[in-house]
Amino acid sequence: MARGKKYKACCYGKSVEDDLGMGSSRQKPQYPIGTVALYGPDDRVTTKIAAAVILRDGAEPILQRWVGTDVTTNPKVQKEMKDFFGQHGVKSVVMTDRNMGCPHEEGEDFPHGDDCPFCPWWKGKQGSRAK
Repeated sequence: MARGKKYKACCYGKSVEDDLGMGSSRQKPQYPIGTVALYGPDDRVTTKIAAAVILRDGAEPILQRWVGTDVTTNPKVQKEMKDFFGQHGVKSVVMTDRNMGCPHEEGEDFPHGDDCPFCPWWKGKQGSRAK
């Protein structure tokens, strides 16, 4: 799963409870869990959605991506995302409220440790050398 590096670099290996800030007083998550992360060339324009399904604690995420200029409002993308979660029996979804980084993949589209040459707005704000 070569295209899953960005997700794994930020989230893989952390428990869902850690990601959600869940302590012992909160209810444990119900698997399968869906995640939705937004990406774009800056903090205002979203051009990529990365969704994942986590079937059980510690399981490898099942990834799906959508890219486009209207990715957040496109009815086809919305239906495909709903179908993706439905096919895997997702019981709850966690979603970012803003873009997490640029849509390009560190190690695939540009070298590890470098800033994305295509998205100058994110310089120093993401990747393995984020400040």
